[in-house]
Amino acid sequence: MSGNLLEVTDLRVTFDVHGRQVTPVDGVSLTLERGVALGIAGESGSGKSLSLKSIIGLLPPNATVGGELRFALDREAPIPYAPADVHGHGISIIFQEPMTALNPTMRVGDLIAEGPKLHKGMGKKEAEERAIELMRLVGIPTPERRARMWPHQLSGGLRQRVMIATALSVEPQLLLCDEPTTALDVSIQDQILGLLQELRTRLNMAIIFVSHDLAVLGEICDRLAIMYAGRIVETGPVDEVFADPQHPYTEALMTSVPSFGATTDKLIGIEGRPPDPRDFPPGCRFAPRCDYAQEDCTSADHHLADVAPGRTTACIHPELIEGLGQ
Repeated sequence: MSGNLLEVTDLRVTFDVHGRQVTPVDGVSLTLERGVALGIAGESGSGKSLSLKSIIGLLPPNATVGGELRFALDREAPIPYAPADVHGHGISIIFQEPMTALNPTMRVGDLIAEGPKLHKGMGKKEAEERAIELMRLVGIPTPERRARMWPHQLSGGLRQRVMIATALSVEPQLLLCDEPTTALDVSIQDQILGLLQELRTRLNMAIIFVSHDLAVLGEICDRLAIMYAGRIVETGPVDEVFADPQHPYTEALMTSVPSFGATTDKLIGIEGRPPDPRDFPPGCRFAPRCDYAQEDCTSADHHLADVAPGRTTACIHPELIEGLGQ
């Protein structure tokens, strides 16, 4: 099968805060093809993780989700779904810190075997054998011995591999990654990213990878979506977005990272702070912090417009952006 695996249209996540409606994710739309890795980047509080968790239905009880989610679970074309229909049946998630996500009262092998038993109808012995097979697949040495260990007995890198094996145990078509390498040291991080790339190719699995680390996204992703204040402000192939940002916020992110500010040794921070989701400004939400802001930016409607094949921006004055290194 080919074509879109996931379609998200006008996604909104709203919380009731002391009787006031707050919408930290506000009108997010994206599509994802089979086997493609999409990165979502932005500052803390931009709505990246909330968007990811809404796709699989892991939001707190006081959250209300609007918009439409469509997923092609073993079908040619995506159809509307409720998150409970796909959690464990086509979509899995990996979190940032495995020690808070892995049940400390279950042995490692039992944790991985739980998915095949619950969602694949496997018996105890078959599921245990599958767990060992998955541990071997994700590069855990001597899996038979480590399957009998408790999560706290493993290193951070091995615990993250257990998380990946657990996610893969239900044979997902889409793997959601919520900053899964942030808590790991650089060498282990590289190993995990390499593993995810290898598994994606081998299993033809699509990935949505949320991170504030642009270098990580550049290593693993095909396409990139930039989020700011609850909205996507730019999309495109990773290399093209890095080389030629079409939104001032994207350019500001690039120049605040050493590897992207190529013409200077000094990092250029983004002045000001992201807006409070309880009081978003009108028009472009980045305008109060933008070096290129014009008078009409504060009243402009937010929408993504095509600027090149496969590329979109919400900026109404992309011609003013100087570009990196200029």
